[in-house]
Amino acid sequence: MKVFCEVLEELYKKVLLGATLENDSHDYIFYLNPAVSDQDCSTATSLEWANTCRIQGRHQPISVGVAPIAVAPVCLKTNSQMSGSREVMLLQLTVIKVMTTRILSVKTEFHAKEQYRDVIKILLESAKVDSKLICMFQNSDKLLSHMAAQCLALLLYFQLREKITLSNSWIAFCQKNLSECSESNKAIYCLWTLTAIIKEIFKDSCSQKTEILKQFLTHFDTIFEVFYNSLFSQHFENCRDTSKIVNILMCFLELLELLIASRIHLKLHFTCQRILFLKPSCMLEVITWPIQAFVKRKVIIFLKKCLLCKVGEDLCRGSVPALMPPDHHVAVDMLALANAVLQAVNSGLLKTLSVYEKHSFFGGDEVQPGCEHITSPDHVILRAASLVIMKSLEIKFQNCSSASEMKGNSPDSFCMQCVIIYLTVIHNYQISGLV
Repeated sequence: MKVFCEVLEELYKKVLLGATLENDSHDYIFYLNPAVSDQDCSTATSLEWANTCRIQGRHQPISVGVAPIAVAPVCLKTNSQMSGSREVMLLQLTVIKVMTTRILSVKTEFHAKEQYRDVIKILLESAKVDSKLICMFQNSDKLLSHMAAQCLALLLYFQLREKITLSNSWIAFCQKNLSECSESNKAIYCLWTLTAIIKEIFKDSCSQKTEILKQFLTHFDTIFEVFYNSLFSQHFENCRDTSKIVNILMCFLELLELLIASRIHLKLHFTCQRILFLKPSCMLEVITWPIQAFVKRKVIIFLKKCLLCKVGEDLCRGSVPALMPPDHHVAVDMLALANAVLQAVNSGLLKTLSVYEKHSFFGGDEVQPGCEHITSPDHVILRAASLVIMKSLEIKFQNCSSASEMKGNSPDSFCMQCVIIYLTVIHNYQISGLV
C-alpha cells in the first residue's frame, strides 16, 4: 500500500505540472483504475482489486524508482492518512481529472499531452472507467460521487473532442433515468453531467464547437423532450419528496438555458433546444405550483433571459451581438413564448405570484434577539416579471398584422387586457417607482 500511494502521489505531481511520463502508458493503468464492484458498487483499493480482477494482466506495475519532483506545496495526505480506500480513490479521480484537463489545455506540451491522451484512451477502452464512474454515482459518499461526476463529464467531452464513440453505458444510463421524472439522485447526476459537458463545449477555444455539440445532442434530443414532458406534467403537491423534485427542476433549468443559448450562439435547431418555445405553458404552470418562492423567482428570471436573448451570456462572453443577422426560426419561437406569457397573464397568472412583504435576512433565516424585524417586498421577482411582460408585449406589437391591432384601442383587445392587468398589479403593490 505504501509503494502504491507513493507512485500515485508522484504521478499526481507530474500531471499537475504537465510533465512528461517516464514509463509506458499501460503501466499507469494499474494505479489509475478505480476499484469498483459491479455488483454493489462497493469500493476497495486498487491493490486489493488487482488480486481478483487483474487490471493489466500482462503489464507489471511500475517501480518507484523515479526522482522526486520539486513542486509548489500541495495538500497531499501522508501515507498513513491515505491508508483508506476512499482517500486512494479520491486521489485516483483527481489525477484522472487533472490529466484530462491537461489534454484539453492548449498550454500543455505536445509530447506530454500525447502521453496523457494514451493513458486516458486505455482507461476508457480496456479498463471501462466510464462504467465504473457511473456506478460510483450511487455511492453514499457525496464527495466521491461528485468527483466521479466531474471526471465523467470531462472524459465524455474528451470522447467528443477526439471523435471517439460516446460511452454506450452513459447513453443507456441517461435514457433509463431520464425517460421519466423520478425522485432519484440518478436523474440529478445525469442532468448535472450533461450540463457540465455543454459548459465545456462553450468554454473550449476550438473552432468545431458546433460540430461537437451536434454530435452530442444527436444522442439526447429525444430523451430531453421526454423528460421535459414528464417533469412538468406531474402534480407537485403529490410528490413524496418535494426537495428532490426542486433539485431536479433547478438542474434542468440550467441545462435548458444552455440548450437555448447554444441554439442562438451556435446556430443549431434540435427539438430539445426549442422545447420551451414549443410547449411554454408547461414552464409557466410552475409559477402556480405550491412551491418555494425561490423556484418561482428562478423560473421568472429564466423566462426573462430567454425573451431578452441573454441566456448563457456568462459563458458566451456577452449577449447576442447587435449586428448578428436575424434568425427567422428564433423569431417565430420568441413570438410563441410571448403569446403564451400574455395568455397566462390574461388568465390571472400574476395573481398567483406573491411579492408581498417578507422578512429580510443576511446570512441566515432567523432574527437574532434584540434585532429589529425588517420586511421588504421581493423587488427581484417583481422587476423580472415586469420585464417578461413588457418584452412579451413588445414582441407581440412588433408582429401585429394591422394598425388597429397595434394600437389596441379596444378595451376588449387581448394586449390591452394584459397591460391593464399588469398596471393594476403594480398599483396594488404600491412600488411602481422601483421597477
